[in-house]
Amino acid sequence: MRPSPENDLPAIEAEAKRVAGSAKDLADSLVQALPRLREDLRAVRAEAETLRAALDKEKESREKTARQAPPARSSRNEAADEQAEAAGALLAAPFRVSAKAAAAARADPLAALAVQVAKALSVDATPVDRARLIAMAFAASQGDLQAFWAARRQRKAADKTIKKTSLRRS
Repeated sequence: MRPSPENDLPAIEAEAKRVAGSAKDLADSLVQALPRLREDLRAVRAEAETLRAALDKEKESREKTARQAPPARSSRNEAADEQAEAAGALLAAPFRVSAKAAAAARADPLAALAVQVAKALSVDATPVDRARLIAMAFAASQGDLQAFWAARRQRKAADKTIKKTSLRRS
């Protein structure tokens, strides 16, 4: 059974007064916060406009710089470029294997690799010299010294085999 609505009337009135009081407090809070929110919104809009203007200015500056011809090189820069080219030519010059380097190549893997590089990069290098360099470098990169020295020795055995057997028949 439901209680009669007349008994609920005081409870309903109390709830209505409480809600009305809360609504009034909420409205007062809103009246106080609204001007601050308007000022914050104006400040954010002004900052956004400033940033847009700066971005547009930066884009124009970059486009202007891109359209301009590159500046002429100074003679000092040209001299430095010529020196760099000359140094590069010296570094690209062929390496001559000395007797001392050849002797060191028998026991020192780094010296052996350097000697093989010199042989493989020489003008009269054969494809076998280049293949040997690749095999030695790969074995060294893997840390396999046995394969490294085997690749170096294989050259000598391959040369002897090639000299002994002729592929062409006269």
